[in-house]
Amino acid sequence: MARSVRRQFAAPALAGVLLSAAVIGAPASVARAGVSADAPTFAVPAQGEPVTLPAGTVVGGSALASKDVVTDLAAGTPAPPVPKAVGWLVADLDTRQIIAARRVHTPLAPASTMKIFTALALAPTLDPADLYIASPQSTEVDGTKVGLVRGSRYTVDQLLHGLIMSSGNDTAVALGELAGGQPKAVGLMQASARELVAFDTNVRTTSGLDAPGQTSSAYDLALAGSAALADPQLAKIMRTRAFDFPAAGKGLGKTRKQYSIQTHNKLIYNTPGATGVKNGYTIAARGSFVGSATRNGHSYIAVVLRTEGSTWHAIDDLLEWAFAHGDAASPVGSLITPSDASALLAGPKIDAARGDGAREAAGQLRGAEPAAASASGTSFDRTTLALISVLVLGVLLAVVAGRVILRPSPRRPSPARSRSLYEETTNGRRH
Repeated sequence: MARSVRRQFAAPALAGVLLSAAVIGAPASVARAGVSADAPTFAVPAQGEPVTLPAGTVVGGSALASKDVVTDLAAGTPAPPVPKAVGWLVADLDTRQIIAARRVHTPLAPASTMKIFTALALAPTLDPADLYIASPQSTEVDGTKVGLVRGSRYTVDQLLHGLIMSSGNDTAVALGELAGGQPKAVGLMQASARELVAFDTNVRTTSGLDAPGQTSSAYDLALAGSAALADPQLAKIMRTRAFDFPAAGKGLGKTRKQYSIQTHNKLIYNTPGATGVKNGYTIAARGSFVGSATRNGHSYIAVVLRTEGSTWHAIDDLLEWAFAHGDAASPVGSLITPSDASALLAGPKIDAARGDGAREAAGQLRGAEPAAASASGTSFDRTTLALISVLVLGVLLAVVAGRVILRPSPRRPSPARSRSLYEETTNGRRH
């Protein structure tokens, strides 16, 4: 009997191993392709496609998911002035630590602070000396304009000054046309936002004029503002108080008439050490402002979104508080850098938890290692499960095949044995 058992099961087991090896080994390219297709990847989402993040992730720190004002102050330190804004923050630009915040990931209409993303995405693609001939689309756009005249010529440098200093919607359209048209420009801006880890930002226009689905957040605008301050070309324009802008004409020489434009950033005139960056307003979006300053080699940035009242005063108050008490404030979050987020960008595409439009999950992104561990774990699990499934299937098929092909023919039972089986069955005593 022992020999019969070995013959019936040892051979199918060997067949199962061989069949499993054939299933796994022969179509190896197909198996790899399947794993690759299912592996965690990150791609810049198309417009309208929701951003996906590892589950439980709050970019910049779990405390930033709070709907309330978040601080961690030493005893006796006065609380920061609370602006009349839905979302706001103040952060140390040198350490990238956020020291006070409220609803920083709530997506809101950004108004002209969206032009920070416009400048970041389009300026690197254009030569400052490149020429633009004003089109009807640029000269007839709604809202604030620097004064482009149809058929007149302008340089990219002049357009950037009009964009940042005067918040010109006409220059925003012009730069988009130079970059290949509005759809392409918006795509470049969206890609730039994703590279900055600005996942609350959805771009619809180069101007920031209200558009369905167009959003950003206090957190994302702080990321964009810090990136703009680090760009020498943009940082210089942001600090400029007045600039001679060309009037109508096609000539580029000194004979062409000019008029002076002034920056709309009132911090530059009123806040000691102000360095930028951009203000905005529409009736629907209300007031928005990203502002920064440097004193004694130390820099802070502040953001307010959907603000009632004076936005620049709100920013000024936050910056003054930061310079006076920032050393006594422990961080409640951080402004992540693209290099820190490299693992996050390659992580599994699982929707992050949201609440009132904000990510309110209880995780924290502190760098590349946790996200990398999550990503590799997911990939390992999927691959392992696939291999185990193939092995088990192969073994089962082989066992069935082996039992049918290799099992010896059953011996004919003796009449006595047959009677015994019949009697046990009919008497209900089958064992």
